[in-house]
Amino acid sequence: MMKIGEVSKTFNISNRTLRYWEDKNILKSIRAENGYRFYDDNSIKSIKQIVLLRKLNVPIGDIECIFKSQELNIAIKILSRHLENTIYEANTLNALSIVIEKLIAIIRHEQDFTKALIHIDTSDDFVSTNFKNALLISLSERNTVMSKSNSIGNLDNVRIIQLPKMVFACYRAESESPEEDCSKVTNEFILKYDLNQKLGFRHFGFNNPSPTKSSDIYGYEMWFVIPEDFEVPSPLWKMKFDGGLYAAIPTTMNIIGERWQLLSSFGETNDKYDIDWNPDNNRICLEECIDYKRFMDENIDFNEKQLDLLMPIKLK
Repeated sequence: MMKIGEVSKTFNISNRTLRYWEDKNILKSIRAENGYRFYDDNSIKSIKQIVLLRKLNVPIGDIECIFKSQELNIAIKILSRHLENTIYEANTLNALSIVIEKLIAIIRHEQDFTKALIHIDTSDDFVSTNFKNALLISLSERNTVMSKSNSIGNLDNVRIIQLPKMVFACYRAESESPEEDCSKVTNEFILKYDLNQKLGFRHFGFNNPSPTKSSDIYGYEMWFVIPEDFEVPSPLWKMKFDGGLYAAIPTTMNIIGERWQLLSSFGETNDKYDIDWNPDNNRICLEECIDYKRFMDENIDFNEKQLDLLMPIKLK
């Protein structure tokens, strides 16, 4: 038996994702008398299977279909389609490598990069013509495959943004589901004063403190923009935020853990920026709700709810 916090840390799956899988009947937990969630051996086996399928780059939506249906023919159909796409992408990448190899050979022959490109663009000789044809086919196929594939591992859409100075109202909850508890208080306050309709409204959240293996209890804090002269009653508090430079990447809720890992890898391996982690100055990782009304709508499926993940960075 494992607690939800232990499962989250062991398998790098967010608590929210685990609770979502329960809501969708993909996973089952056992509630102890103290209210804590525990996962038995069968549930742990299901989690390991889900993790394995994710490592094979099977899209989350397909995994959900497999576990909901529990039918072998559905699993075979989904995995066969994924295999076909994987082989197609591998062949396309192999073709692209051949094209790049030919490009290098032409550049070496011309001893000038610009002349080589002009040669490729104007020459009618057999090698150049075939090169151009291969290039067009390869890039066309690659774009087709990439557009169909799961974008979890795609770092092309990391944006470098500058958050402005803002004034926030803040609230923090600590429980087994602090995001929901925090939202209840902040949503009531936001809607009471129509803050989400005011110019410049933005909404952020983050773990505080983060989940641990030893306890199902953790914290979540939310910040949202208010007018500078706005009075904030207890238990909320008012805070000035200095803004700063961030790396940002979009996510949906069902893949948030994997997207955080991806953004972290970007910060650790990027040769232009360093991670600028400094909690004392509010330089922390944030989750921005980019469409507040839609995100808070209970009728919108969890899969469709989007966030921007923001990591503080600075130039090396």
